[in-house]
Amino acid sequence: MGADFTFATFPYFDMTDDRRERFTELLNNLSPEQTAEFQDWFGLDDEDSFHPADLLDDIEYACGVSNRETSTMYAFTEKGEKYELNVTGGMSWGDPPTDALSYFERAGFIDEIYNLAVDFSVEYIKMYA
Repeated sequence: MGADFTFATFPYFDMTDDRRERFTELLNNLSPEQTAEFQDWFGLDDEDSFHPADLLDDIEYACGVSNRETSTMYAFTEKGEKYELNVTGGMSWGDPPTDALSYFERAGFIDEIYNLAVDFSVEYIKMYA
C-alpha cells in the first residue's frame, strides 16, 4: 500500500470582531442535518458532539495560519473576484501530512462557512491590494 497526496484549502483573511460574530451567528444557526453530517464525517460520537465554539477556533486558525506547513495562492470567485487561498497538505500514509490539514478540513467542511470565508478573503484582498 502506497502513500496518497492529500491537501486542503481555506480562504486567507484577517479575523475581525465583526467577522467572528458573523461566523458565530452562522454556526449557531446550522441545521441539525448539517451538524449530524459533520459529526458523522469526522467520527464524533455523543460525547464529542458538535460544538460551534470548537469549529470557530478551527476557522480562526485556518484563516490566518502562515507557517512552513502552509502556502498561499490566488483563486477567483465565479464573478471573477480575486481572493487568497491558504493551502496545506502532502503525502499521507493514512495520517494527516500536516497539523494544519485537520483544521482546514473541519473549517471548510460546511459550504456556508467556506463561502462566507471566501467573501471575507475577497474583502481582505481589496483592502490590501
